[in-house]
This record gives sequence, C-alpha cells and structure tokens, in this order.
Amino acid sequence: MKSLLTENSKDKMVEDTVFKVVAEAMNAAKIHGDKVVNATLGSLSDEEGNLVTMKSVWDEYKDIDVKELASYSASFRGEADFIEAVEKWVFQGVKKDFSTGIVATPGGSGAVSTTLRNYLGRGETLLLPEIGWGPYWLMSKEFGFEIEEYSLFHGEAFDMQSFKEKCEAIMEKQGRVLAVINDPCHNPTGYSLTSEEWKNLVDFMNELSKKGPVVLLDDIAYMDFSNNRETITKSMEELNGRNENFLVIFAFSISKTLTAYGLRVGAQVAVSSSQQVIDDFVRANEISARAVWSNIPKGGMKLFARLILDENKREALTRERNFYIDLLKDRSDIFMKEAKEVGLPVYPYKEGFFVTIKVEDSERQKEIQKKLKEKLIYTILVNKGIRVAVCSLPKRKIKGLAGRIKEAF
Repeated sequence: MKSLLTENSKDKMVEDTVFKVVAEAMNAAKIHGDKVVNATLGSLSDEEGNLVTMKSVWDEYKDIDVKELASYSASFRGEADFIEAVEKWVFQGVKKDFSTGIVATPGGSGAVSTTLRNYLGRGETLLLPEIGWGPYWLMSKEFGFEIEEYSLFHGEAFDMQSFKEKCEAIMEKQGRVLAVINDPCHNPTGYSLTSEEWKNLVDFMNELSKKGPVVLLDDIAYMDFSNNRETITKSMEELNGRNENFLVIFAFSISKTLTAYGLRVGAQVAVSSSQQVIDDFVRANEISARAVWSNIPKGGMKLFARLILDENKREALTRERNFYIDLLKDRSDIFMKEAKEVGLPVYPYKEGFFVTIKVEDSERQKEIQKKLKEKLIYTILVNKGIRVAVCSLPKRKIKGLAGRIKEAF
C-alpha cells in the first residue's frame, strides 16, 4: 500500500532513547528503591528527590484570577506585560544601545523552532555544536535543513577555530549563516563561554556579516542557573554597535527560571542595531505564532509578569532560586572533585544541570551504559558522551558516584 504521507513525512522515525531509559530507571526504583541512582532526569530536584516547586512561584500562581488563566491572550505576540517582564529580566543591568524585539513562544523549544523556520530555507545548512540538545537535530530534519557541526572544545576551552572555519565555509556556500550556541550552562556539558570567548565570537560574526546575513541563535534556557550573572550582563553589552546584517536571537525559557516546565512559556528575544531588522523579526515570528500554535498560555505569561515587574516578588524569587543555584554548585563540586581524583574523563564543566563524561565511540558508550545499569546507575547517552544529571541527584547519591562510574570503564 502506498503511504498517505508526503515524501517529507513518510520516513519520519525517532527512537526516544531518553524516555526509554527514564522509564527503566523508574521501574528499577520500584523494585530496588533507594539503591537506584536515577541520573536521567533533566529537571531540578531537591535533596529528597522531589521536583523543585518554588513557593514564591506557586503561591503567586494561586492568586491569579481563574478568568485570566482560562482566557486567550490578547495578542499572538504575547501579553504586553509579559513582553515587558522578559525585556526587564533578560537585560537586567545591561547598558544597551541596540533595538530589541520579543515574541512569546511555547517554552524555549518554540523559540528555537520558530527562529529556525524563519531564518533558514529548506535545503540550506544549519551550524550546530557537535554535542548538544537532541531536538536541534530533530527540528533540522523537520525543516529540511542540511547540518554542519563545529567541534565544541579544544582542550579545556571553546573551539573558536572550528566554529569560525565552519561559519566561513557555510557563508561561502550559501551566502548566509545561522549558527546555534547554547550558552551559558551548555546542555549537556555544563560549559559557559568566558567573556573573552564571547567577545571573540561576536566580533567574528559581526565581521562575517559584511559578506551576508548572519544570525546567531543563543539558547539561554539555563541562563538563570548560572553562577555569574555579571558575566552575562557584560557579554550582552558586547552587542552594542554591531552591523545591521548581524542579528542575535536568544531563546528564553521560564521552564528553568521558574522550575515550571509544564506551563510551556518562553520567548524569542532579538537584538539588532537596526529597528527595521527588529520590525521584520516581530512581524514574521508573530505570523508564525498564529500559524503554528496561535496562543501562548496566558496564565504562565501573567505569572512571570507579576513575579518580575513587582520588586518585592522579584527579590523573593531570586532569593529562592539562589538557594538552588548554590545547591547545584555543591552537587557539581562533589562530582567534579571526585571525577578528577579517580581519573574519570569529563568535558569541561563550569555550571548548570549536567556533567558529561567523555566517551566518543558510540559502541563504547552503550557498553558502559549497560554496565552502569547493572550497578543500578541510569544515565543518558549523548553525542560523544554520557550525560549525568546532577540537577536531579541528592548529594548523598553523588558522593562516590564518579568512582562507581569509573569502574565501568
């Protein structure tokens, strides 16, 4: 029988290995209880293993009128107070001399997806990091893109040379470049660019934009769990005075900021020296919003606006989130210290939800993962590595974990 699907859709298939391993870990926990180390979950858990639900967030959510929660948003672009709050939050402390545009999206995923849809055409080449969040590749296939990958690390630093060479080759081939980075708190390695690395990257892309349009998509989903907000502020100020042909789009997600994953609210945040570029950005992406998802959950947008635009509520949220930033640092410090002691190879880690063990051979990855499961340690395979979610593991389970993993080598 001939498939009813189009040529583009008939061969779609994805093996969701992540959720498969998550299910295995949960089933193992039912049998073996607390002996199981479930390092698969990408959401933040407390020291008792429960999903973190911040009091400052959910007390405020309960106070929102149900009519606000139930009604449509007034705009496909997003609620006006939400847009104001995102601007205030993302650019807090930034001395900016550039234009900005913001469009609400269903989480950070929506922000990434719509950016790809509007700034690259079918058959064109997207530049991705060789290690990264899996749905980048899935979205690329959905939109019919070719993919080039840049090496993420040279030693303990960002591989700027690889990034530059790939960008230049793509510009030569198609006359435009769309490149993706995930900074700060890269998923899944936990790397964050230094101020100097960020400046070098922006300087290069700005210069490259003299040859054709350049778009940098920075996935900042984990930004609010960085230990260095001052570094982020300084980095954003590097965008002042750039060429009109160079556009930066940040993919922002309140899933991580508020640990409110199910609300599905995020935003595309565009930065350009040209108001015309920003106007075009808003127009195109607002139309895409109408065509694809129509309306973002109003309750999530109102919640974020109420928390951010009220100084007292914003400070309460910051205090509560800072507690978990410190907890994440404690957990990662334990793991990284012990990894160094036992000689466990890990990619350069600075901050964030995940640490990734360096295993470049895919068959070797599977072999090690199998041995870990025998020890009731559950992890996620990523390109060139094995991801350990320190975000979801209590400190008592992290202690000694690097050594147990090393045994599987």
